[in-house]
Amino acid sequence: MDSVMMKRALVAGSLLMVAAAVPRLAHQVHKAEVAHMSLKVGDMAPDFILLTNDWKTVRLSDYRDKKNVFLAVYVLAFSEGCTAQMRAVQAGIDSGRIPTADTAVFGVSMDSPAANAAFAEQNGLHFPLLSDMNHKMVTSYGILKTYSIENEDYRWALRANIVIDKRGIIRLIDEGDNAVDPNTALTLCTTLHKQPPTN
Repeated sequence: MDSVMMKRALVAGSLLMVAAAVPRLAHQVHKAEVAHMSLKVGDMAPDFILLTNDWKTVRLSDYRDKKNVFLAVYVLAFSEGCTAQMRAVQAGIDSGRIPTADTAVFGVSMDSPAANAAFAEQNGLHFPLLSDMNHKMVTSYGILKTYSIENEDYRWALRANIVIDKRGIIRLIDEGDNAVDPNTALTLCTTLHKQPPTN
């Protein structure tokens, strides 16, 4: 095994251990400040700049007047629900339900680019995964959750599927457990694709 593959294996193994531990810690949570989207459908989506899993920069506003944007926000790479969510998004791309000609698709989490790269490779994900390690994006969107476990605070992003049209307007917010299945977001992406351009 070469050094790159070994590094990826170590990253993946470490994250799998963390992901597996999350359910076991659930009974120890003494406080949960559970976020709900502070934004609503019809609001302008806050701009952000994030790194992809291959260390490229993505700025949301660069897609204004060019493409619709689908943000699939997940909690933790390699966890069961997030794996199901991201695989479903990839299936939507593969089936053509997400028309990538005019829809940019991104996964978003607070994991590192290296962790997201290993996650993408393991699950055959061929769309960019964005890293919000400083929590700026999830904070501006109101989807940062804080848990207190054994008197220590831990933060994760709230799972959500967000669709933004070419004008930068939020057209869909699907959050929480419902977002494991991105079907509603996929349907809206198809609908937006069929709509005539607006001036």
